[in-house]
Amino acid sequence: MQKLDEEKIKDFYNSVDNVWGNNDPWHDYSRSVISKYISKKDIFKHSILLNAGSAGNTYNIDCERMYHVDIAEEKIKNMENAIVASIEKLPFEENYFDNIICVGSVLNYCDAFNAISEISRVLKPNGNLIIEFESSWGYEYINTESYKRNACIITTEYIEAQHRQWLYSHKYIFKILSSYNLKIVQRKSFHIADGLLSRICSDQTAVKYTKTLDKFLSHTPILREHGNNIILHCIKKL
Repeated sequence: MQKLDEEKIKDFYNSVDNVWGNNDPWHDYSRSVISKYISKKDIFKHSILLNAGSAGNTYNIDCERMYHVDIAEEKIKNMENAIVASIEKLPFEENYFDNIICVGSVLNYCDAFNAISEISRVLKPNGNLIIEFESSWGYEYINTESYKRNACIITTEYIEAQHRQWLYSHKYIFKILSSYNLKIVQRKSFHIADGLLSRICSDQTAVKYTKTLDKFLSHTPILREHGNNIILHCIKKL
C-alpha cells in the first residue's frame, strides 16, 4: 500500500495544542461519542491496557497500568509508560496486553493490515479491543471517487492545515479483523446524517441535528452502514 508521510503527521500533531481541534463541533461530537462508549465498558479494571495512538488522552479509564504509544512524542511526554512508536510496529512481546484501545481515527493514519496485525499480536487471547475509524461509506463521500472504496487516500483540511489520511470501507476493516482472529461483538456508527445535512446547512447545525438523529439511525441496519465513523468492540478468539 501507498505510504503516508509519517514525519509530516508527527510534526503536525506535535505542533497542535488540542488534537481534537479548537471549538470544532464535528470533532467535539466524535470525542463525546468515543468517551461515552468507553466509559460504559466494564472491562478495564485490573488490566494492563495499551492506548494505541493515545495523544495523551486517558478517557478516564480505571486500569492497573496504561501504556501510551504515539508517534508524536510531545503529546505523551508527560504520561507514565509512554513509548514513541508507530502502531504498525509495536515494541511489545506477543500476548502482552489484557485490553487495547485504538480510537480517535488513529487507524486512518496507518496501513490497516499492519496495524491490526500488530494489535492482534500483542493482545492476549480473550482480550478486548476497542477500535474506531472513519469509513468511506460515510454520506459525505457520495459523488466522490472515495465513496465505498476499500482503501484510498484523501486530503482533508483540519486545524487550518491540509493533510492526508487513509479512508477505509468498514467491510474491508471487518475482513482484516476477522483474519487476525478478532471477533466483533458490538458495533456503533455515528456521524451518519451530517454528511447529508452539511450540504444544506452549516457544519455546526448539521452536527447539532446529527447528535439526535444518530440515536435512531444507528439502530437502522441500512442507514448505519453509512456512518462516517464506526467504533467496534472486538474480542481476540483463542
